[in-house]
Amino acid sequence: MRGEERAIQRRADATLEILGLSAHRTALAGTLSGGQKKLLELGRTMMVDAKVVLLDEPGAGVNRTLLGDLAHHIERLHRECGTSFCIIEHDMDLIARLCDPVIVMAEGRVIAKGKMAEIKADERVREAYLGAAPPGMAAA
Repeated sequence: MRGEERAIQRRADATLEILGLSAHRTALAGTLSGGQKKLLELGRTMMVDAKVVLLDEPGAGVNRTLLGDLAHHIERLHRECGTSFCIIEHDMDLIARLCDPVIVMAEGRVIAKGKMAEIKADERVREAYLGAAPPGMAAA
């Protein structure tokens, strides 16, 4: 048992190092910043070798620097470990960086799917999320 615990501790320490959280090794999770908590959550998925991870608004409340770090680690997990991510997010820059394809839902149903350029040009998406006027009517 102790050997297994030591192996888990080594893996946890390596995960904290990869995520840039080693300095907070003994800190309680509640004392971390919002972005650091998001990185820690990502680390938890790394510890269990998850193959599919659902992230619900990973960018919410995270400063741009830590958001860039988070995106980098998501890309790395996908590239190096084959982890797939399903991301629910409103930050379109983050979505453009991480997601292909992009799937847009409104009122519980898919209204568009494709590359970010296609999504941005899709009238249904603009109408649902940007309040674009229906075809043939001028916007107020």
